[in-house]
Order: sequence, then structure tokens, then C-alpha cells
Amino acid sequence: MKKLNTILAAVGALLMLSVTSANSVEFKAGVSANGMAAYANAKETLKDSNRITNEEAVLATSFASAFVEVSSEEIMGLGIGISYAPEVVDLEKETRTIQNVYGTGDSSVNDSGDQVLNGKVSDLASIYLTMPIGDTGAYVKAGYIQATLITSESLATGSKYEDIDLTGTQIGGGVEGSLGDMAFWRAEGTMQMWEDISASGSEAGASTGQKNKITAELGSVIGTVSVGMKF
Repeated sequence: MKKLNTILAAVGALLMLSVTSANSVEFKAGVSANGMAAYANAKETLKDSNRITNEEAVLATSFASAFVEVSSEEIMGLGIGISYAPEVVDLEKETRTIQNVYGTGDSSVNDSGDQVLNGKVSDLASIYLTMPIGDTGAYVKAGYIQATLITSESLATGSKYEDIDLTGTQIGGGVEGSLGDMAFWRAEGTMQMWEDISASGSEAGASTGQKNKITAELGSVIGTVSVGMKF
């Protein structure tokens, strides 16, 4: 629902900008090939044992997206756009074996076994503003981003994490050139600054009442090549 509201708000802004003056408005639509490098620093705290595990990871991936934009000469070429990528990356599956037994007798808790961690990032949506730098073809860009981290784990502790909404901001810039009268190409780079995430497991521990908890810091950079049409 949050992503739908974001996209609807962007569409409303596009429509408002488009009625400023029919002669000064330019519409653009296109597709993009994206290369992403991302970094994550995650910490997991297990229920009952309070065992803490830290993991740092770097990944590289590529994905496709589509975008629509509208800009107006009456406001110095300022444009607003939305982009969307249904699938971003399937995260690497990881299996850990843990051996955790707490308490004695009937009150003992056995969380031993395999922890299978898996998931993917999907539904990357962006709302952004662009501003041209003179007549050079260069531009700067800033906006809001959101995506969904879909979890698909099998934990020996019996707990499960819900899907996580990721939100953040992006800044960047690029250069655009013409391919004939109506087509254009574009190359850009952006830095994505994601908000820290925190998620709790579904089951409370038998001895402490606490839940598994994950916190993470995320960041990514994206290089993009696009082609599109302007009207």
C-alpha cells in the first residue's frame, strides 16, 4: 500500500506539472539497464541465548527498470519522474549450523540445527526531480526511493521474519543526448542512502520472552544507461 500511495502521489504531481502550459511541457518515457553495487552491515541477536552475529556483505547485480517524466521550460526545465523495477536481486542463500541449548530438564530450550537464510529485493520504486545544467545535456537528480526485502528463511529457532519495507533517498547526475528528433539516450550515476532497518522474529523465547532481532545499515550506488522517447 505504501508503494501504491507513493506512485499515485507522483502521478498526481506529474499531471499538475503537465497543465502549466501545453507548449512548455515535455514528456519522456523509456527503459533502463542498471548496474548496482551494494553494501550491508547486519547484526542478528538470537532469543534466549542473546547470541549476537555480525555480518558484512557486498553484492553486485544488474536489473531493468522503466521510467516516465514530465518537465517544463517555464520552471527552468525542472522535471519530475517516477521509475520502477519489479525485480532487483535474489540474495545469496546462506546456511549456518547452530548448537544452542539453554536450561535443564523440562525447562530446557534446544535451538540447535540449520539456519537457512534466503530472500530477495523487489519492487524498487523511485520518485525524483531533475534539473538541467544549462544547455550542456548534463543534469542533476534527487529523489525518494523504496523497495521490499522479501524474506524466505528457515530458522532452527522456530522464528520467522516478516518482509521489510526499505526507504531512503538518492542523489546523482548524468548526461543526455538526442537520437534523432524524438528519441534520446542517457547515462547517469546515483548514490542511494537507505534508512537503517530493524526487524523482529515471530516467536518469543521460552526463557527470556525476547524475540530474534535483526538490524542493518545499507547503502548502494547505481550506474544506469537508458533509451527513451520524448513528446
